Amino acid sequence: MEMLDHISQGKKRELKRNNKLLREFDASPDPNLLVLYHHLRDKEFDCFNAKEYTNQMIAYHQKNIKVVEVVSRKMNGHDYFLVCCRHEIEQNNPLCELAFQVQRQMQGYCMLVKKRCFQCHTDENVKMCSGCQCACFCSTACLKKHWGIHKPFCKLVDPKVITLDKEAFTVDI
Repeated sequence: MEMLDHISQGKKRELKRNNKLLREFDASPDPNLLVLYHHLRDKEFDCFNAKEYTNQMIAYHQKNIKVVEVVSRKMNGHDYFLVCCRHEIEQNNPLCELAFQVQRQMQGYCMLVKKRCFQCHTDENVKMCSGCQCACFCSTACLKKHWGIHKPFCKLVDPKVITLDKEAFTVDI
């Protein structure tokens, strides 16, 4: 448990690790539970499937919330990546509850993504999309099948401004 100042609200905010939530997310093979995020308005965690995640990332970019970092994580032997986004105006970046859950402190918006193929959901031979580094595919065939959904987001991301942290930090859950 840690106490952190939340500058924009001017009051102390207590963040607590929720290992039960992370274990439940990690254990589910359901493709609708591909991406974990924290909904600011509801102050609750929720999940996206690949299409919902892509649509949310497009919505973020339309609001000037851009991908700035992709950070590798590992839980229970499974690979993940934390997609970290920030608004161009510093004051518009909240303290990120999800980043805290996976042992990263950040002001902004993050999504924890299972390293699985966005098309067929396998976790074997999965590679990050070379364009955006924010999605995974197991083969060129799966990428082609999913390209119509993925392309609009992939084309928005500027990989030159993204910091990639490929060394996986293990989160004990």
